[in-house]
Amino acid sequence: MRYNVVLGCLLVWSVLTISAEAGGSEKDRELYRELHRGLQSRISVPPEPTIEMRACYERLGKIGSFIAISAQHDAVSCPVTDLVRFDHVTMPDKTKVIISPPATLRCATAVEFAHFIRDDLAPAAADLAAPLASLSGIGSFECRKRNGDASGKLSEHAKGNAIDMSVLRLRNGMLINLTDPRGSRPILEKIRALACSRFTTVLGPGSDASHNGHVHLDSLERPRGYRICQWDITERIIASIQTPLPRPRPKSSNGK
Repeated sequence: MRYNVVLGCLLVWSVLTISAEAGGSEKDRELYRELHRGLQSRISVPPEPTIEMRACYERLGKIGSFIAISAQHDAVSCPVTDLVRFDHVTMPDKTKVIISPPATLRCATAVEFAHFIRDDLAPAAADLAAPLASLSGIGSFECRKRNGDASGKLSEHAKGNAIDMSVLRLRNGMLINLTDPRGSRPILEKIRALACSRFTTVLGPGSDASHNGHVHLDSLERPRGYRICQWDITERIIASIQTPLPRPRPKSSNGK
């Protein structure tokens, strides 16, 4: 409905623009000016990329595939101007690591995450088990408060600075669930160490109830370089319960 109204205004605006430029009446010119002001309040015109944004796009384009997002629905509450939608990382051997679903992040954060995949996760996975194929359970830009609360500080997700991930898929078909306590402890500990050395915030199981099913990563800068690494990797101990054997049947009086 709103799209049709705006489209209709655009068509009228185009006609009046031609009329005004052709020396139309003063009434036409005044209506043109009113429509122009109204459309400006309804249409989000993307800003031209700055020099820094163009440089970031170039860096990201060398190691992955993305599209720049020109506008967003929450530009007032969460004004992020350099969001990109990032769908895979290109490895040195030209294979791809798929990001599912594609991550929407600030360009600089996308570059950092791409290097985390390319330089940290993928080599570790290849050394420990098999080459990395994809990451899934991805959460990224979302205009909201921390932990989904109605009040308080904006989440780093609302700034395009944070990403959540849950599962790594290797090329041999193996799945690594980052929050499964039954997973391989050496692999999970290696991934945790890599994440905590690259990002300033790592939150997983053991940090709070909101992060029991995924691992949160962001690069929030804090005073004096303070970092948070809260991701407990525990092994689930399954007790072996032996089913008691039935008691021997009592012998009958005739010995049978």
